[in-house]
Amino acid sequence: CASCHGENGVSVSAEFPHLAGQSGAAIYKQLHDYRTGSRTNQLMTDLAKALDEPVIADVAAYYAAQPQRRPIPATLAESPPAIVQLVELGDPARNIPPCAACHRPGSGGPIETPILSEQQREYLVLQLRMYASGERRNDVYARMRAIAAKLTPSEIDGLAGYYRAGFR
Repeated sequence: CASCHGENGVSVSAEFPHLAGQSGAAIYKQLHDYRTGSRTNQLMTDLAKALDEPVIADVAAYYAAQPQRRPIPATLAESPPAIVQLVELGDPARNIPPCAACHRPGSGGPIETPILSEQQREYLVLQLRMYASGERRNDVYARMRAIAAKLTPSEIDGLAGYYRAGFR
């Protein structure tokens, strides 16, 4: 795990997500989904299939216990107002709920929902594009597929930049 995600859950590579500060439930779900084939990535699928349930739980608990990453100094003025609106209010006209409703710590969203703050920008862009195309399908009730399919490429880029900057 450490070779891609860092010993303390902070990845040095933009293609791998940070795990530090995620809930154990979020990490467990992703590992379980890789193991069962609900989520696919050749490297992660093979690794997760080699783990049994207690080891998956231990890995999830280990990374969930790591201290959260340090945010990159930023101000809301650096984010376009339309992006801040998507995060905070969503876009009711397009039936897009606010990102913060699920992805902000303590938001009351589903327990398995990852926290996006301080995550790798490139990773977020890739995941949103995969949800939008239907290539990634391990979202409960197809929530993220429905939402991401309504986002424009510039909104995807803007949201990834917003969260990379450490906004919550």
